[in-house]
Amino acid sequence: MKILVFGAGVLGSYYAGKLYKANLDVTILARGEKYKHIKEKGVILENYFTHEKSILPVKVIENPDSVDFDLVLVFVQCIHVKKILPILSKTKKTESFVFFGNNLAGFENVCQVLGKERVIAGFGAIGGKRKGHTVIFADADRKNPDKKGPIIMGELNGKLTDRIQAIKEILLGAGIEVKISKDINGWLKTHAAVILSLAGAAYKVNLELKKLAENKQLLYLMIRSIKQSIKVLFYAGITIEPFKYRILALLPNFILHRIFKKLFVSEFAAIGLAGHARAARAEMKALSDDFLTLAKNSEVQTDALKEILSYI
Repeated sequence: MKILVFGAGVLGSYYAGKLYKANLDVTILARGEKYKHIKEKGVILENYFTHEKSILPVKVIENPDSVDFDLVLVFVQCIHVKKILPILSKTKKTESFVFFGNNLAGFENVCQVLGKERVIAGFGAIGGKRKGHTVIFADADRKNPDKKGPIIMGELNGKLTDRIQAIKEILLGAGIEVKISKDINGWLKTHAAVILSLAGAAYKVNLELKKLAENKQLLYLMIRSIKQSIKVLFYAGITIEPFKYRILALLPNFILHRIFKKLFVSEFAAIGLAGHARAARAEMKALSDDFLTLAKNSEVQTDALKEILSYI
């Protein structure tokens, strides 16, 4: 099977590297300086906790015009998806496109261009940042390095198909944990709802998360914003997925304060939340606008949500 990883950011580089290490036929698509560097030096990965570095000579292309791929894994921010659809449409023989990343708008435009039967949605599971051309990643907690965060994937219709099972087996064979969601639309919207509140609070303190951990007033505002966001989804008829976020909405605020205070002083938050938020502010702003549009059509009180999102 020929696999194309579309996008050479943190996630694309990491997963292309994992597939390459598993001796799979993988190619990464990169542009500009990233393309030149990967062509000359390979994909460079460094573990955030252990500082172990890998230099991987993954095949790289700038355009997929002359190459056919069976599977395309797309790792681009949601604000760039529309722009790349004409490029993806040229890969006529591709059976499956898996779009990884935040998404509140849905996949109607993607399906119109590529065909609904070829589109799968998902979300990558690692945190990371770039340092020059080196991708520094965190794919597990330092205290439990063997327990890797899973990729989330799901068919748009929620069915457990043979093809998504086959893709899961390919990824598992490369050492990539996978969970299949029966409602990937609900999963992505729930994740966006929660991460937007965290990001807004983090931007308010210029991504200095230890300051956020000590700012009791801001943390409680963030917690109220998360609960209002989950209510917005609930009243919009969107499944709250995974189940733990339903519990999150019911926990007392003082307990959530302890949980988030501990989270924001962790090493994983420094690389996972702050690292992504720093590189994706434009995406966060677009997601924020989409979510506020959704909230406007509900009867849920959204004072905390509006204030937190104003910091993005």
